[in-house]
Amino acid sequence: MSIFDFLTDTTKKIYRRKFNQALGKIYNLSSKEKKYLNEVFKGDLNDGLSEYELKSRINKLRYNTTDSLDSYEVEQVKRKLLEKLEK
Repeated sequence: MSIFDFLTDTTKKIYRRKFNQALGKIYNLSSKEKKYLNEVFKGDLNDGLSEYELKSRINKLRYNTTDSLDSYEVEQVKRKLLEKLEK
């Protein structure tokens, strides 16, 4: 089940509440990874993200020295999210 199963057309956007609900349904994400994603997407989710925007933002995830995850963990989170979006 994709994070965007609730979308019925391409103009719909995901906001913080739905994003957190979707993250809660991805059981292979640790609480540390979920916290990281909430931090990374904090500003973007205020105005909402379309599926295209979310995929683009996920693809651009890169390790930053201020991140709570290391570079390997960031790549793992990216892979997990993209897998869910493709289902």
